[in-house]
Amino acid sequence: MKAQRTKPLVLICSDNADLFMLLAYILAREGFGTALVGEDEVIEQALAKRATAIILDSARDAELTLKTCTAIKASDTTSRIPTIALVASGDERYFLSLLRAGVDENFIRPVSPARLLAYLLSLVQGDTNARRLTAERGAEIAFGIFRMEAERRTVVYGNEQVQLGPIEFKLLRCMLEKPGRVFSRLELIDAVWPPTLYVQPRTVDVHVGHLRRSLHRLSGRTFIRTVRSSGYAIEMEECSA
Repeated sequence: MKAQRTKPLVLICSDNADLFMLLAYILAREGFGTALVGEDEVIEQALAKRATAIILDSARDAELTLKTCTAIKASDTTSRIPTIALVASGDERYFLSLLRAGVDENFIRPVSPARLLAYLLSLVQGDTNARRLTAERGAEIAFGIFRMEAERRTVVYGNEQVQLGPIEFKLLRCMLEKPGRVFSRLELIDAVWPPTLYVQPRTVDVHVGHLRRSLHRLSGRTFIRTVRSSGYAIEMEECSA
C-alpha cells in the first residue's frame, strides 16, 4: 500500500473568518492544508503540526502581529519557518518593523491571492529542489570557505554554523555563485523572489542586512560589500581566504 503524501500546511493567524475561508479554499485547490490559529498558540501549533509556513494578519492589531512575528523568529524551534505578514496599505512603520523582526515576506492588503499563492508554491518547490540537489550533489554544497546545507538552509564556517531564512539563504547562494560581481537590487529580486511577486528595492536592503549580520556573527568578518547606487557583492578575496 502506497504511503499518502502529507500536504504542506499553512497556519493562518487571523480573526477574519472570511479571509481564512477564502485563503483555505484557494490553497486547498493547490494541495495545501490550512489551520486557523491564535497569536497565543501559533508557536505551539507550528511545532505540533509541522507547519510549512505561517501567515500573520495584522488587520486587527498590528502591534500584536509584530510581537508575534518577533516571538516566532526569536525561537530556535520556529525561526526557520517562513513567516508572512499581511500589512495595511500605507502602514510604513509596521512594514519595516516586521522586516527588521525577521518576517520572510510582507504582503500589502488587499492581498493578491495569486501573488500569495505564487510565494507559497515557491517555498514548496524550493524544498523539493533542495532535496533533489542534496541527492545529486551530496549533503553539502561548498562555496570557498562556506559550506551550505540546502535542505536545512544552514551555512557552515569552520566549526560554527548558522541557519538562515529562505530569502537570506537564496541571496547568499546567488552572490556566492559569482563572487566579486556586483548584483543590483533588481537582479537580486529576479533571482530570489517569485516572478509574480512585487518586491520593493528597500526590501532587498533589509534582507541583505539580516544576512550580513548573520555572517558576521558566524565568522566575525564582513563579506558583503555595499556598492553605492549599484547594489551588493560578496568580496572575492574574503571568500577564498
